[in-house]
Amino acid sequence: MKGLEISRAFWEECGKPMMESRFPELLPLVAVGLVGSGSECYGYDDEVSRDHDFEHGFCIYLPDEERVSRRAEFLLGRAYESLPKEFMGLRRSLFNPAGGNRHGVFRTAEVYRQMTGREDRPADWRDYLALPDVAWAEAINGDVFYDGLGEFCAIREAWANPPEDIVRKKLCGYVIRMSQTGEYNYPRCRERGDRATAQLAAAEFVKAAASAFGWLNDRPTPYYKWCLRSLSDYPGGEKLQTYLRGCIGDDADAQAAVTSACGEVLQAIRLKYPEAGGAQDLQHAALAIHEKIRDGVLRSASPLAAIPVM
Repeated sequence: MKGLEISRAFWEECGKPMMESRFPELLPLVAVGLVGSGSECYGYDDEVSRDHDFEHGFCIYLPDEERVSRRAEFLLGRAYESLPKEFMGLRRSLFNPAGGNRHGVFRTAEVYRQMTGREDRPADWRDYLALPDVAWAEAINGDVFYDGLGEFCAIREAWANPPEDIVRKKLCGYVIRMSQTGEYNYPRCRERGDRATAQLAAAEFVKAAASAFGWLNDRPTPYYKWCLRSLSDYPGGEKLQTYLRGCIGDDADAQAAVTSACGEVLQAIRLKYPEAGGAQDLQHAALAIHEKIRDGVLRSASPLAAIPVM
């Protein structure tokens, strides 16, 4: 059973009854779920994942102190710690008095401030672009099992559904990065016989391609450990994943894999964005997407403004 399933079961079988019996007045005010770091929050956990930091648990998210006092927070935290230490063959750590940094009782505002830099929804496109994709992916992963007020989910949905302008800006930047690293720098490094630098270019290309495909599906891509795995979440992603795995090598097949990956992403762009239908390469496809950004200030910024500097 996956970690998220175990977390939900632990809430339903142990956490929810505890709250209903001991804190009935708080139940309508809290949200419960598992969001953030850890392979289980993406649904990517496996047997290898269980060798460290893997235990049953969930998070209780509280609103401001005007509605839930610090004392109530403290008592709820103590009650969480009293929940069974063993569940479905797993055992919670005994040494952490607050349920650990990933499980326990937290304030909604503080959780989102740590993940996104804001305690609430993004105010404009600047807030979206200020958030690295890795942190963004963590802010919208996992699952919310219960949300009495709907406030936690409202913030989550705002980050999970960015405006089209943001998606276009992100996609454009990563597609240009693909072109720079895969269509241009990678073959030139190979031609020079600089194999080490060619591999660096290939690695940057793979990350850019995975990120571009993620934004073609309106989603940020997790950090490098899961960027290739995340492609299988999207239609057609497993085919691209195969090509990208083939890019990391030092033979003729690697060059062919880079070319195939470029073609796969270009085809996906043409299908989603009619304005890029006539583009014959990634660079022109990216610029065609960029030209349709509606906000003039955002459009006038560098096409690479939304992605990390290499």
